Amino acid sequence: MNMPQNLQITLVQSAIRWKRLDENLQHLEELLTTVKQTDMIVLPEMFATGFIMDDVESLAGGNRVLSWMNAMAMEHDAAIVGSVALQINNQWYNRLLLVEPNGNVQHYDKRHLFVKSPEPEYFEKGSEPVVFAYKGWRICPQVCYDLRFPVWSRNAYQEGQFRYDVLLYVANWPAARAEHWNTLLKARAIENQAYVVATNCVCGDKSDKVPYQGDTQAIDPKGTVLAKAREGIPEWMTVELSYENLQHYREGFPVWRDWETTVW
Repeated sequence: MNMPQNLQITLVQSAIRWKRLDENLQHLEELLTTVKQTDMIVLPEMFATGFIMDDVESLAGGNRVLSWMNAMAMEHDAAIVGSVALQINNQWYNRLLLVEPNGNVQHYDKRHLFVKSPEPEYFEKGSEPVVFAYKGWRICPQVCYDLRFPVWSRNAYQEGQFRYDVLLYVANWPAARAEHWNTLLKARAIENQAYVVATNCVCGDKSDKVPYQGDTQAIDPKGTVLAKAREGIPEWMTVELSYENLQHYREGFPVWRDWETTVW
């Protein structure tokens, strides 16, 4: 089996304007104008609206946002990733989407709905973990509060293959708990011997009273931060993930041999 090529991932730390879909999509288009060649562009949780709970039906713009993601994927010839409030069979989900340039869509529904918000009242929780396949890489998607539940994101080695190579988080994670965010992201990379890539937002206006500082970052399986966005600044950064380096580290430090076989 041929080893996958290095993966270029562009992490976008956007300034979300609370409940202002048009402005958020325009802001993202402007941020992305200078992005050159990349394989994947990762946006924050509910990037088009902010972390909305009330009046979701009129604010979410689900189909429109999905069409926008399709257009951006084609324009940049890269997969676009981010979460959107979507209604499926009369139930609302905080759904992470990976939209490929060819129109193929993979999705994951947020499992852990934030207990200190009305999210559990308005949304259905996801029923199962998911691993995306993209360009030979295996990517495990997670949304925000999922970060606090390590069993849900546990890696495994079965039948000669790791469950995933990249653990991907999209979030609206408040500045008040930034230390938790930074600490847990490193822990997930180390314990699962995988890359972690994580996008968070910054504040776009004063109508959302919860401050967000960002801390968007990429971490290697040793826990080393490869790149990190500036605090409070809307910007993007592209990191290159090496499959060869990942496998070399896993082979040289085979913690995975002692992982429990019962997962999820």
